[in-house]
Amino acid sequence: MKRFLSTTAIVLTMTGAAFAEAHSEGFGNVAVEQTDFLASDLIGMRIYNSEAEVDAATPVANGAEQEWDDIGEINDIIVSKDGEVTAVILGIGGFLGLGERDVSISMDKIRILNDEDGDRFLVVNTSKEMLEQAPEFERPMMDGEAMEGEAMTETDDNVTVVTNGETETEEMANEVEAETEEMVQDTENAAENLEAETEEMANEVEAESEEMEQEAETMMENAEAETEEAVNEADANTTVITGDETVERELLPRPEVEREGYAAAEADMIQQMSADDLEGSYVYGANDETVGEIDTLLIGDNGQIDRVVINVGGFLGLGEKPVAVTFDELQVLKNVEGDDVRIYIDSTEERLESQPEYQGD
Repeated sequence: MKRFLSTTAIVLTMTGAAFAEAHSEGFGNVAVEQTDFLASDLIGMRIYNSEAEVDAATPVANGAEQEWDDIGEINDIIVSKDGEVTAVILGIGGFLGLGERDVSISMDKIRILNDEDGDRFLVVNTSKEMLEQAPEFERPMMDGEAMEGEAMTETDDNVTVVTNGETETEEMANEVEAETEEMVQDTENAAENLEAETEEMANEVEAESEEMEQEAETMMENAEAETEEAVNEADANTTVITGDETVERELLPRPEVEREGYAAAEADMIQQMSADDLEGSYVYGANDETVGEIDTLLIGDNGQIDRVVINVGGFLGLGEKPVAVTFDELQVLKNVEGDDVRIYIDSTEERLESQPEYQGD
Protein backbone atom coordinates (compact mmCIF):
# COMPACT_ATOMS: atom_id res chain seq x y z
CA MET A 1 0.00 0.00 0.00
CA LYS A 2 1.54 3.29 -0.97
CA ARG A 3 1.08 6.30 1.17
CA PHE A 4 1.61 9.85 -0.07
CA LEU A 5 3.34 12.70 1.69
CA SER A 6 1.70 16.02 2.32
CA THR A 7 3.03 18.97 0.44
CA THR A 8 2.59 21.19 3.47
CA ALA A 9 4.11 20.19 6.82
CA ILE A 10 6.39 21.09 9.66
CA VAL A 11 10.09 20.54 9.38
CA LEU A 12 11.25 16.84 9.35
CA THR A 13 14.91 17.62 9.47
CA MET A 14 15.37 20.24 12.13
CA THR A 15 18.57 21.54 10.62
CA GLY A 16 19.10 23.88 7.75
CA ALA A 17 17.73 27.25 6.89
CA ALA A 18 14.18 26.63 8.08
CA PHE A 19 15.31 25.60 11.57
CA ALA A 20 17.75 28.43 11.83
CA GLU A 21 15.06 30.89 10.92
CA ALA A 22 12.57 29.36 13.42
CA HIS A 23 15.20 29.29 16.13
CA SER A 24 16.12 32.86 15.55
CA GLU A 25 12.56 34.03 15.48
CA GLY A 26 11.42 32.01 18.51
CA PHE A 27 8.23 30.09 19.06
CA GLY A 28 5.05 30.23 17.04
CA ASN A 29 6.53 31.48 13.83
CA VAL A 30 8.15 28.56 12.02
CA ALA A 31 8.82 29.04 8.34
CA VAL A 32 7.63 26.15 6.18
CA GLU A 33 9.42 25.21 2.98
CA GLN A 34 7.52 23.87 -0.02
CA THR A 35 9.48 20.60 0.19
CA ASP A 36 8.82 20.03 3.92
CA PHE A 37 6.29 17.40 5.18
CA LEU A 38 4.82 16.15 8.45
CA ALA A 39 6.59 13.53 10.51
CA SER A 40 3.17 11.94 11.17
CA ASP A 41 2.81 11.37 7.43
CA LEU A 42 6.22 9.74 7.34
CA ILE A 43 5.22 7.13 9.95
CA GLY A 44 3.30 4.37 8.23
CA MET A 45 4.70 5.02 4.78
CA ARG A 46 6.04 2.13 2.73
CA ILE A 47 9.69 2.04 1.70
CA TYR A 48 10.56 0.54 -1.66
CA ASN A 49 13.80 -0.93 -2.89
CA SER A 50 15.10 -0.20 -6.35
CA GLU A 51 17.90 -2.27 -7.81
CA ALA A 52 18.85 0.60 -10.06
CA GLU A 53 20.19 3.88 -8.81
CA VAL A 54 17.56 6.61 -8.61
CA ASP A 55 17.90 10.36 -8.96
CA ALA A 56 15.77 12.31 -6.47
CA ALA A 57 15.90 15.37 -8.71
CA THR A 58 14.28 13.60 -11.66
CA PRO A 59 10.53 12.82 -11.51
CA VAL A 60 9.60 9.19 -12.18
CA ALA A 61 6.81 7.98 -14.41
CA ASN A 62 3.40 7.26 -12.92
CA GLY A 63 3.22 3.66 -11.69
CA ALA A 64 6.99 3.32 -11.46
CA GLU A 65 6.60 1.95 -7.91
CA GLN A 66 5.13 -1.25 -9.35
CA GLU A 67 8.59 -2.15 -10.55
CA TRP A 68 10.07 -1.74 -7.06
CA ASP A 69 10.12 -4.19 -4.13
CA ASP A 70 8.01 -3.20 -1.12
CA ILE A 71 10.38 -4.00 1.77
CA GLY A 72 8.50 -2.67 4.77
CA GLU A 73 6.68 0.08 6.61
CA ILE A 74 8.06 2.96 8.70
CA ASN A 75 7.11 2.39 12.35
CA ASP A 76 8.98 5.29 13.95
CA ILE A 77 11.64 7.99 13.53
CA ILE A 78 14.96 8.36 15.32
CA VAL A 79 15.94 11.92 16.27
CA SER A 80 19.35 12.79 17.64
CA LYS A 81 19.91 14.95 20.69
CA ASP A 82 20.58 17.84 18.29
CA GLY A 83 17.12 17.47 16.80
CA GLU A 84 18.33 15.87 13.59
CA VAL A 85 16.37 12.99 12.05
CA THR A 86 19.08 10.39 11.65
CA ALA A 87 17.09 7.32 10.65
CA VAL A 88 13.68 5.77 10.30
CA ILE A 89 12.65 2.48 11.93
CA LEU A 90 11.47 0.04 9.26
CA GLY A 91 9.32 -2.98 10.09
CA ILE A 92 10.24 -5.85 7.75
CA GLY A 93 8.96 -9.39 7.36
CA GLY A 94 6.04 -10.94 9.18
CA PHE A 95 2.39 -11.43 8.26
CA LEU A 96 -0.51 -9.44 9.76
CA GLY A 97 1.96 -7.95 12.23
CA LEU A 98 3.23 -11.36 13.40
CA GLY A 99 6.90 -12.18 13.15
CA GLU A 100 7.78 -8.63 12.14
CA ARG A 101 11.07 -7.17 13.29
CA ASP A 102 12.52 -3.67 13.06
CA VAL A 103 15.68 -2.34 11.47
CA SER A 104 16.65 1.25 10.95
CA ILE A 105 17.69 2.92 7.74
CA SER A 106 19.76 6.07 7.74
CA MET A 107 18.00 9.08 6.28
CA ASP A 108 20.90 9.75 3.95
CA LYS A 109 20.17 6.36 2.27
CA ILE A 110 16.54 7.23 1.59
CA ARG A 111 15.62 8.97 -1.64
CA ILE A 112 12.37 10.95 -1.82
CA LEU A 113 11.04 10.62 -5.36
CA ASN A 114 8.15 12.43 -7.05
CA ASP A 115 6.13 11.05 -9.91
CA GLU A 116 4.53 13.07 -12.68
CA ASP A 117 1.41 13.68 -10.53
CA GLY A 118 3.44 15.02 -7.61
CA ASP A 119 3.00 11.90 -5.39
CA ARG A 120 6.01 11.09 -3.23
CA PHE A 121 7.74 7.75 -2.62
CA LEU A 122 10.56 6.64 -0.31
CA VAL A 123 13.14 4.52 -2.11
CA VAL A 124 16.41 2.91 -0.99
CA ASN A 125 19.06 1.08 -2.88
CA THR A 126 19.77 -2.08 -0.84
CA SER A 127 18.72 -5.74 -0.80
CA LYS A 128 16.31 -7.92 1.16
CA GLU A 129 19.16 -10.21 2.11
CA MET A 130 21.01 -7.38 3.78
CA LEU A 131 17.90 -6.35 5.73
CA GLU A 132 17.09 -9.93 6.76
CA GLN A 133 20.63 -10.52 8.01
CA ALA A 134 20.69 -7.33 10.06
CA PRO A 135 20.63 -8.00 13.85
CA GLU A 136 17.70 -7.03 16.04
CA PHE A 137 17.77 -3.63 17.68
CA GLU A 138 18.60 -3.76 21.38
CA ARG A 139 17.44 -0.96 23.62
CA PRO A 140 20.39 0.48 25.60
CA MET A 141 20.27 0.61 29.41
CA MET A 142 20.18 3.94 31.26
CA ASP A 143 20.71 3.90 35.04
CA GLY A 144 19.84 0.19 35.17
CA GLU A 145 16.53 0.59 33.32
CA ALA A 146 15.64 0.20 29.71
CA MET A 147 15.52 3.39 27.78
CA GLU A 148 11.93 4.45 27.17
CA GLY A 149 12.73 5.78 23.74
CA GLU A 150 14.38 3.86 20.95
CA ALA A 151 18.06 3.36 20.39
CA MET A 152 20.03 2.75 17.25
CA THR A 153 23.17 0.72 16.58
CA GLU A 154 25.04 1.31 13.34
CA THR A 155 25.89 -1.94 11.49
CA ASP A 156 27.02 -0.70 8.09
CA ASP A 157 26.62 2.23 5.72
CA ASN A 158 23.16 1.20 4.58
CA VAL A 159 21.32 -0.50 7.50
CA THR A 160 20.93 0.33 11.19
CA VAL A 161 19.19 -2.11 13.54
CA VAL A 162 16.42 -0.73 15.74
CA THR A 163 14.62 -2.36 18.68
CA ASN A 164 11.23 -1.04 19.76
CA GLY A 165 10.19 -0.70 23.37
CA GLU A 166 9.40 -3.67 25.53
CA THR A 167 5.67 -2.90 25.36
CA GLU A 168 5.36 -3.79 21.69
CA THR A 169 7.56 -6.86 22.05
CA GLU A 170 5.52 -8.06 25.03
CA GLU A 171 2.29 -7.47 23.14
CA MET A 172 3.52 -9.51 20.20
CA ALA A 173 4.69 -12.25 22.56
CA ASN A 174 1.26 -12.29 24.21
CA GLU A 175 -0.43 -12.57 20.82
CA VAL A 176 1.86 -15.44 19.81
CA GLU A 177 1.27 -17.16 23.14
CA ALA A 178 -2.52 -16.76 22.81
CA GLU A 179 -2.45 -18.16 19.29
CA THR A 180 -0.25 -21.04 20.43
CA GLU A 181 -2.65 -21.86 23.27
CA GLU A 182 -5.56 -21.71 20.83
CA MET A 183 -3.76 -24.06 18.45
CA VAL A 184 -2.99 -26.46 21.31
CA GLN A 185 -6.63 -26.36 22.41
CA ASP A 186 -7.80 -26.98 18.84
CA THR A 187 -5.41 -29.92 18.60
CA GLU A 188 -6.65 -31.37 21.89
CA ASN A 189 -10.28 -30.94 20.80
CA ALA A 190 -9.52 -32.60 17.47
CA ALA A 191 -7.81 -35.48 19.29
CA GLU A 192 -10.79 -35.90 21.64
CA ASN A 193 -13.21 -35.84 18.71
CA LEU A 194 -11.10 -38.38 16.85
CA GLU A 195 -10.96 -40.61 19.92
CA ALA A 196 -14.75 -40.38 20.34
CA GLU A 197 -15.33 -41.16 16.67
CA THR A 198 -12.89 -44.07 16.83
CA GLU A 199 -14.64 -45.47 19.90
CA GLU A 200 -18.03 -45.07 18.23
CA MET A 201 -16.78 -46.86 15.12
CA ALA A 202 -15.31 -49.63 17.27
CA ASN A 203 -18.66 -50.06 19.03
CA GLU A 204 -20.47 -50.19 15.72
CA VAL A 205 -18.01 -52.76 14.37
CA GLU A 206 -18.37 -54.82 17.55
CA ALA A 207 -22.17 -54.68 17.33
CA GLU A 208 -22.10 -55.66 13.66
CA SER A 209 -19.68 -58.50 14.46
CA GLU A 210 -21.99 -59.79 17.19
CA GLU A 211 -24.97 -59.54 14.84
CA MET A 212 -23.07 -61.37 12.09
CA GLU A 213 -21.98 -64.02 14.59
CA GLN A 214 -25.58 -64.47 15.74
CA GLU A 215 -26.74 -64.74 12.13
CA ALA A 216 -24.00 -67.28 11.42
CA GLU A 217 -25.06 -69.35 14.45
CA THR A 218 -28.68 -69.18 13.33
CA MET A 219 -27.73 -70.21 9.81
CA MET A 220 -25.64 -73.06 11.22
CA GLU A 221 -28.52 -74.25 13.40
CA ASN A 222 -30.90 -74.05 10.45
CA ALA A 223 -28.44 -75.91 8.26
CA GLU A 224 -28.04 -78.61 10.90
CA ALA A 225 -31.81 -78.88 11.24
CA GLU A 226 -32.24 -79.07 7.48
CA THR A 227 -29.47 -81.65 7.24
CA GLU A 228 -31.05 -83.72 9.99
CA GLU A 229 -34.43 -83.42 8.31
CA ALA A 230 -32.93 -84.47 4.99
CA VAL A 231 -31.23 -87.43 6.65
CA ASN A 232 -34.48 -88.41 8.28
CA GLU A 233 -36.26 -88.12 4.97
CA ALA A 234 -33.54 -90.18 3.33
CA ASP A 235 -33.84 -92.74 6.08
CA ALA A 236 -37.59 -92.78 5.63
CA ASN A 237 -37.11 -93.32 1.92
CA THR A 238 -34.68 -96.19 2.36
CA THR A 239 -35.88 -97.92 5.53
CA VAL A 240 -38.55 -100.63 5.41
CA ILE A 241 -39.79 -102.64 8.37
CA THR A 242 -40.20 -106.26 7.27
CA GLY A 243 -41.25 -107.53 10.66
CA ASP A 244 -39.01 -107.64 13.64
CA GLU A 245 -36.13 -106.30 11.54
CA THR A 246 -35.47 -103.01 9.83
CA VAL A 247 -34.06 -103.46 6.35
CA GLU A 248 -32.50 -100.76 4.20
CA ARG A 249 -33.76 -100.72 0.62
CA GLU A 250 -34.32 -98.21 -2.15
CA LEU A 251 -37.93 -97.09 -2.37
CA LEU A 252 -39.67 -97.16 -5.71
CA PRO A 253 -41.02 -93.96 -7.25
CA ARG A 254 -44.80 -93.72 -7.50
CA PRO A 255 -45.80 -94.49 -11.12
CA GLU A 256 -47.71 -92.01 -13.25
CA VAL A 257 -50.08 -94.31 -15.15
CA GLU A 258 -53.09 -93.12 -17.14
CA ARG A 259 -55.81 -95.49 -18.27
CA GLU A 260 -58.99 -94.74 -20.20
CA GLY A 261 -62.04 -94.73 -17.94
CA TYR A 262 -59.91 -94.52 -14.80
CA ALA A 263 -58.75 -91.55 -12.72
CA ALA A 264 -56.11 -91.31 -10.02
CA ALA A 265 -57.74 -91.66 -6.63
CA GLU A 266 -57.07 -88.81 -4.23
CA ALA A 267 -55.18 -89.60 -1.04
CA ASP A 268 -58.13 -88.94 1.23
CA MET A 269 -60.34 -91.16 -0.96
CA ILE A 270 -57.83 -94.02 -0.70
CA GLN A 271 -57.60 -93.68 3.05
CA GLN A 272 -61.38 -93.98 3.25
CA MET A 273 -61.37 -97.31 1.36
CA SER A 274 -61.84 -100.41 3.42
CA ALA A 275 -59.56 -103.42 3.48
CA ASP A 276 -62.21 -105.29 1.46
CA ASP A 277 -61.89 -102.68 -1.28
CA LEU A 278 -58.14 -103.23 -1.67
CA GLU A 279 -57.14 -106.62 -0.29
CA GLY A 280 -57.11 -109.28 -3.01
CA SER A 281 -56.65 -106.67 -5.72
CA TYR A 282 -54.00 -107.35 -8.31
CA VAL A 283 -50.93 -105.12 -8.51
CA TYR A 284 -49.81 -104.24 -12.01
CA GLY A 285 -46.55 -103.09 -13.53
CA ALA A 286 -46.27 -100.17 -15.91
CA ASN A 287 -47.17 -102.40 -18.86
CA ASP A 288 -50.27 -103.79 -17.16
CA GLU A 289 -48.55 -107.08 -16.34
CA THR A 290 -49.56 -108.65 -13.04
CA VAL A 291 -46.68 -108.53 -10.59
CA GLY A 292 -48.50 -109.55 -7.39
CA GLU A 293 -51.62 -109.42 -5.28
CA ILE A 294 -52.38 -107.28 -2.21
CA ASP A 295 -52.49 -109.49 0.82
CA THR A 296 -52.71 -107.15 3.81
CA LEU A 297 -52.99 -103.43 4.57
CA LEU A 298 -50.80 -102.28 7.49
CA ILE A 299 -52.19 -99.33 9.48
CA GLY A 300 -49.80 -96.87 11.16
CA ASP A 301 -50.09 -95.24 14.57
CA ASN A 302 -51.99 -92.35 12.97
CA GLY A 303 -54.74 -94.66 11.77
CA GLN A 304 -53.75 -94.25 8.11
CA ILE A 305 -52.58 -96.93 5.66
CA ASP A 306 -48.81 -97.05 6.15
CA ARG A 307 -47.65 -100.13 4.22
CA VAL A 308 -49.04 -102.75 1.93
CA VAL A 309 -48.03 -106.45 1.88
CA ILE A 310 -47.95 -107.84 -1.66
CA ASN A 311 -47.79 -111.56 -2.41
CA VAL A 312 -45.33 -112.02 -5.27
CA GLY A 313 -44.77 -115.17 -7.41
CA GLY A 314 -46.15 -118.62 -6.67
CA PHE A 315 -48.93 -120.46 -8.43
CA LEU A 316 -52.50 -120.88 -7.26
CA GLY A 317 -51.50 -119.37 -3.94
CA LEU A 318 -48.58 -121.72 -3.48
CA GLY A 319 -44.98 -120.54 -3.10
CA GLU A 320 -45.93 -116.86 -2.85
CA LYS A 321 -43.46 -114.40 -1.17
CA PRO A 322 -44.89 -111.58 0.93
CA VAL A 323 -43.12 -108.25 0.34
CA ALA A 324 -43.92 -105.01 2.22
CA VAL A 325 -43.88 -101.75 0.32
CA THR A 326 -44.89 -98.28 1.44
CA PHE A 327 -48.25 -96.96 0.36
CA ASP A 328 -46.46 -94.00 -1.29
CA GLU A 329 -44.93 -96.42 -3.83
CA LEU A 330 -48.36 -97.34 -5.20
CA GLN A 331 -50.72 -95.55 -7.57
CA VAL A 332 -54.43 -96.30 -7.23
CA LEU A 333 -56.72 -95.75 -10.22
CA LYS A 334 -60.52 -95.86 -9.74
CA ASN A 335 -63.07 -96.44 -12.44
CA VAL A 336 -64.96 -93.20 -13.01
CA GLU A 337 -68.27 -95.03 -13.51
CA GLY A 338 -67.93 -97.83 -10.97
CA ASP A 339 -66.11 -99.15 -7.95
CA ASP A 340 -63.38 -101.04 -9.78
CA VAL A 341 -59.82 -100.10 -8.79
CA ARG A 342 -56.47 -100.88 -10.38
CA ILE A 343 -53.24 -100.63 -8.38
CA TYR A 344 -49.89 -99.96 -10.08
CA ILE A 345 -46.26 -100.13 -8.92
CA ASP A 346 -43.12 -99.08 -10.78
CA SER A 347 -41.53 -102.55 -10.63
CA THR A 348 -41.50 -106.02 -12.07
CA GLU A 349 -42.30 -109.35 -10.46
CA GLU A 350 -38.64 -110.33 -10.46
CA ARG A 351 -37.59 -107.11 -8.79
CA LEU A 352 -40.23 -107.46 -6.10
CA GLU A 353 -39.16 -111.05 -5.45
CA SER A 354 -35.64 -109.73 -4.78
CA GLN A 355 -36.98 -107.56 -1.95
CA PRO A 356 -36.68 -108.77 1.70
CA GLU A 357 -39.49 -111.10 2.70
CA TYR A 358 -42.06 -109.67 5.09
CA GLN A 359 -42.07 -111.70 8.30
CA GLY A 360 -45.06 -110.10 9.92
CA ASP A 361 -45.20 -107.60 12.81
